[in-house]
Amino acid sequence: MAHKWTDEERKTVREWSAFADLHGMSRGDQCHFLRVSGATISQLYSETYTGRVARITEQMRRHLRRERLRALAPQPPPFVKTSVVDEVVRALGIAQQERVIVLLLGPTGVGKTVGIRRYCDAEPDTILFTAGIGVSPWSVGREIATQLGMSSHMNVYQLRQAVASDLRTRPRLVVVDEIDYAHEPVVQYLRMIHDEGGVGMVFAGTAAYLRRLRGYRSATVRQVLGRIKHAVHLPPCSDDDLSAILAPYDLAEEALEAIVDGAHGEARRAVNCIVAAQRMNGKHGISPELVHRAYETLMPWED
Repeated sequence: MAHKWTDEERKTVREWSAFADLHGMSRGDQCHFLRVSGATISQLYSETYTGRVARITEQMRRHLRRERLRALAPQPPPFVKTSVVDEVVRALGIAQQERVIVLLLGPTGVGKTVGIRRYCDAEPDTILFTAGIGVSPWSVGREIATQLGMSSHMNVYQLRQAVASDLRTRPRLVVVDEIDYAHEPVVQYLRMIHDEGGVGMVFAGTAAYLRRLRGYRSATVRQVLGRIKHAVHLPPCSDDDLSAILAPYDLAEEALEAIVDGAHGEARRAVNCIVAAQRMNGKHGISPELVHRAYETLMPWED
């Protein structure tokens, strides 16, 4: 028996079609998301599909509902150029122009990653990846090769030779965020790529990582430390930087001071606080009392 389309199902398909067009979803993307064929999508749009219309349109409705709720959720502030971002961008420029290794160290949450991504978005000849747990020389070689558009079906030695050869031909920059997770073999592998490829590199992490490197009793680690031509030690965010980040919210002076005081120099903590305050009080005003309540919902700050 042919399925009889309801007005609600027709409305859902039209809304889905408008959503897919707005977000640039191809037919292939829609097929993958809804787990249906291209023919099914076409028949749904022409309202001639006679199969599981109710199930598919319910899936569409759930996703559209989630998107509406996401649109109403508190949003972090837009990008603001701070002194920390300026320092990060300057450090990455030195590494790329002079083809040296730069160590970029600072507390968590001050804007290292924001500054790095800002630079890499503006400079197409950058290779950015996060070290992360489980990083190895092979995973580093594979990631660089992939971003260079090369095949990564090689052993770790061949990967190093191939990427170094490619990097020699143009002024690239390799940026490794969260370098704290990289153990000595990974750092040595990166050092060899730097030496053989003549490529600038930036290792971004915390001051604890440098202390750990210096604590190794290893001649090979000293090789790495000797290659670091510039070290940048980022301070906590200044009150002026935090105020600039929070400026779009047009906060009363007392509320602004409360957020800045509770942030302890961490931009991320200040942003998390304002988002939590919005979540608790909707679009209404934010008072110092609400700020304190918002901070209580975050992880306690540790010096």
